[in-house]
Amino acid sequence: MTTKTWLAAVGCACALAASGMPTQAELEKVQGLVTELMRSDVANFNARKMSAADVATSALKYAGEAQSEAARFLLLKGAFFYRVRAEDYDGAMNVISKIRHDIKDVPDATLVKILSSAIRRIPRKSAGRLYDLHQRLQNRVRYAQEVKDLTAKIKSKPSDKSLRTTLGERYALLGEWDKAIPEFAEGNGSIAKAAALEQSADAKPGDVADAWWEVAGTDCSDISLAYRAHAVRFYRTALAGGSLPGLKKTIAAKRIEEVKADGLVDESVTNPSAVSPSLAANGGCPKPLTFDLGKGVKLEPVGCPAGTFTMGHDGCGPQHTPHKVTISRPFWAGKHLVTREQWDMFMPPREMNELERALGGAKGAVGNMTRKEADDFCRHLTSKYSAVLPDGYVFRLPTMAEHEYLHRANSTDPNDPYAKPRGLNGDEMRQIAVGKEGKQEILRRKNVAWNERTWRVPGLNPTVEVGLRKPNAWGIYDCIGNADQWVLDISPSLRNRITPVNDIHWQDATDPVYWGPDGVNGTAIFRTSREVRGWAELQFLCSNSSNSRWAAIGFRLVVAPDLLKERGIMPLALTDKAAESK
Repeated sequence: MTTKTWLAAVGCACALAASGMPTQAELEKVQGLVTELMRSDVANFNARKMSAADVATSALKYAGEAQSEAARFLLLKGAFFYRVRAEDYDGAMNVISKIRHDIKDVPDATLVKILSSAIRRIPRKSAGRLYDLHQRLQNRVRYAQEVKDLTAKIKSKPSDKSLRTTLGERYALLGEWDKAIPEFAEGNGSIAKAAALEQSADAKPGDVADAWWEVAGTDCSDISLAYRAHAVRFYRTALAGGSLPGLKKTIAAKRIEEVKADGLVDESVTNPSAVSPSLAANGGCPKPLTFDLGKGVKLEPVGCPAGTFTMGHDGCGPQHTPHKVTISRPFWAGKHLVTREQWDMFMPPREMNELERALGGAKGAVGNMTRKEADDFCRHLTSKYSAVLPDGYVFRLPTMAEHEYLHRANSTDPNDPYAKPRGLNGDEMRQIAVGKEGKQEILRRKNVAWNERTWRVPGLNPTVEVGLRKPNAWGIYDCIGNADQWVLDISPSLRNRITPVNDIHWQDATDPVYWGPDGVNGTAIFRTSREVRGWAELQFLCSNSSNSRWAAIGFRLVVAPDLLKERGIMPLALTDKAAESK
């Protein structure tokens, strides 16, 4: 039986459960199939024909293709143990992060059990991060139990302010500040005052930060460290909004560094900005962000201001008639398309063919990408960096409107090639895009053979290294050329391959995102950006399903308001189960 058949069998045995952590019965149901799927890899490992790292990579690959939550969990768990056997403890940490991201509501106690069985065999000095994570999760299990006990006590003593404050502390230690603040507000003393200030609509971020920093004091208890970490979130917002003058600004920056040194703020995030109320109100352009993903790999979203523009262009035909669109809040867009090296930091590594290695290698735009895989990558980043994102902001795909807006940098300058709707000349094209001719020239210089069929078939058309040409006015590269790009919107149906924008009722729309009434039967949309053309000549096309893939389709991410959540939309059309139903 082929690997694909095994994965389908696993999917049939236990359908994808969107409700959360698989039950023990669901795990037992697929255990035999998962064992059979991995049998040859494990046998090759025992015969010393494969390394532990190779087996872990196989398990991660199968997990990415698994069609049930139970199978995915078991395969990721297996990948974790083989990473440990390979003494790749950073890789093992990444797998644990993937389990927490990919499997909804994994109990901390389950992760403690997995870690306990691994770290007892390895010295602490070799795997300190795994030991630290194990301790943090054990504490979380204890705090969760104390929350239950305190909640029961408060039912019999609802006016006991001391109990309320203690319950708030346990929520804070769990990172559940939305639950902690109401409990603190019912308490007394400086903690209650800080909570009331945070709940006030007129409170300034710097004042809220100062209040929590005062509550924290100078000791090093877990709860004091949690208060300081919470204060830092408001200091970051205040600094980004420019609301802290002189000495207060210096003190805030110093306190942020203190908390970072305590290990309470993810040090992989540098220069984190937040959208302050004043920035959102005046449509200002937020400062760039830099996320250090590890091993020298960075992700650098650039700021895009809020604004209103005319989407579409006269003479484009019914698929793109002009209509007014407002982007109501500033956001960030990836400076580059997501690259293979960025993808490989968190997701199952992508293999490259000869053309892809020659054209870009690890710094090439990641291709061969399904809509669901792109969405999974964005959700992983949101989970990892949520503490430093502005409230309500997530990593996600851009909408059709945002894609055109960031592509053009909201410019109407007739001399700007990025803003020119059609008819770019050869020199303009070469300035801003690597198209077919540019790719072929790179291959000729590297003596790599190519044939014409490669460029005519989307499934074979390779991507190229990002950032080889001139960026637009906002510092964004590869808006044209290189790769097609997924967008957030879902077409109502697959009547034809072109999604007529005129069918989407967007007259004077604000933050438009289209999610067709067909729901799960909707069809994912991408922009044909790999073509070297003006923006008005590019098309939004429908894929056959959210599981469609070919070499030249990748994605650019944005850090922007969670429009689906704001509209109460559940992205059911992006699940494997939904794709199967097509």
